[in-house]
Amino acid sequence: MIEDRMLPILENLLSWTSKRQQALSSNVANMDTPGYRAKDYSFSEQLNTMNLDVTSAQHIEPIANNSAAKMFEVDSPAKENGNTVDLERNLADITKNGLQYITLVQYLNQKLRTLRTAINDGGKI
Repeated sequence: MIEDRMLPILENLLSWTSKRQQALSSNVANMDTPGYRAKDYSFSEQLNTMNLDVTSAQHIEPIANNSAAKMFEVDSPAKENGNTVDLERNLADITKNGLQYITLVQYLNQKLRTLRTAINDGGKI
């Protein structure tokens, strides 16, 4: 059986970027809603939730798995109507998050192409 420890990590990161995109899009959709509090996910907290193992003495020890990716309210100044959505920040974050998602999908596609090549051409000499 082929075991690749990166696949669960990729799945986790793809899921996280999808959740973050939904939160950021919700912020933009509610930018004029009175009292709406902008929300986001923390990437550093997401990294802490992943099971990263040390496979070499030269690796840095992973941070203990004691946190979960959680949505939080963005600390930005409120407008007169109590809304905290910063449109420019959210649009920049949506773009950055989209690029992260695309990069992860491209990496996953490359891993799958490599596996497909190994399966199809593995017995050829």
